[in-house]
Amino acid sequence: MDLLKQFLPGSTKADHSSSEKQFEELKQENYELKKEIESLEKENAALKQEHDQLVELKQVHDQFLKKFSPGGFCNTCFREKMVLLGFSPLLIASLIVNFVSSRSLIKNVSMKSIVCVSVISNYMCCCEPRIDHAEILKKLTEVTLNPDTAGPGLAVNVDDSLVKFTGEREAEWPSVLGREVFTSGRHYWEVEVGEKGYWAVGVSTHPGEKIIPEKPEEGYWLVRLSARGRKYEAVGKSLVTHPPPSLQESQSPLPLTLEHKLYKVGMYLNYWKGELSFYNLYDADNRYAMHTFKYNFTEVVYPVFSPGCHDKAPLKITRFDST
Repeated sequence: MDLLKQFLPGSTKADHSSSEKQFEELKQENYELKKEIESLEKENAALKQEHDQLVELKQVHDQFLKKFSPGGFCNTCFREKMVLLGFSPLLIASLIVNFVSSRSLIKNVSMKSIVCVSVISNYMCCCEPRIDHAEILKKLTEVTLNPDTAGPGLAVNVDDSLVKFTGEREAEWPSVLGREVFTSGRHYWEVEVGEKGYWAVGVSTHPGEKIIPEKPEEGYWLVRLSARGRKYEAVGKSLVTHPPPSLQESQSPLPLTLEHKLYKVGMYLNYWKGELSFYNLYDADNRYAMHTFKYNFTEVVYPVFSPGCHDKAPLKITRFDST
């Protein structure tokens, strides 16, 4: 109060009382301003953290775009990953374009979004990456057809390397097994499919079945061509990454989009690792991975072949010389 008296000489008691009241009001306003400043500082810190998260998101997105460039994702894989993770390309674009200027957008971005885009960026294209075919050829296995397992209408040639449909149509996918049985190890074989419009190749755990079901429930891992040569599909149960996560434990056909016409199929079974990979042998210098099933094989596995029942053209197993 002595301080107030110095600035208010000759003031009355009423003036002193009014000044005290104003001073108390100023103190209260100052306290409230300090609280608001502290609140704004906390909000600013939260916004800075979210901004840092979006900077990380942009870095992940840039890496993703590199994988989406030629030689990375194909259009099919990009579309599948976006749909399966609940993202659209427009959402990702809006996150990157607006992350500096839009406070509301920053506040609505969650770490879950960043994690999802990180997961996307770690995917590899499942359609046709290049492969080191020479390394796989070291695991060549001489596969021969077993005529005793041939389904209705199928004819196997004398050296058991070729099968074709010659009868009346009774089933969509009459099949024949290979004589070789796999319970361990790594094995590679090739089949010429040529210009056929219908065929299915892969492995099976059903030694007694001579017809591949249209919708196999268990025990088949196949790549097939149907719809008069217009639809490539992978059919079989896979436990990890290929097919993508939402198709795990599923027998639903997975559409395959190939960059090149398929005339010859390579199959590589790594029984120990639980992988069956299919390759498009486009020509001697260009060979591409089409699809990989991952599964914990525990039963006897047989190579299985079906030329379909819509044309007379054969499936022919490739023979390799001793070199």
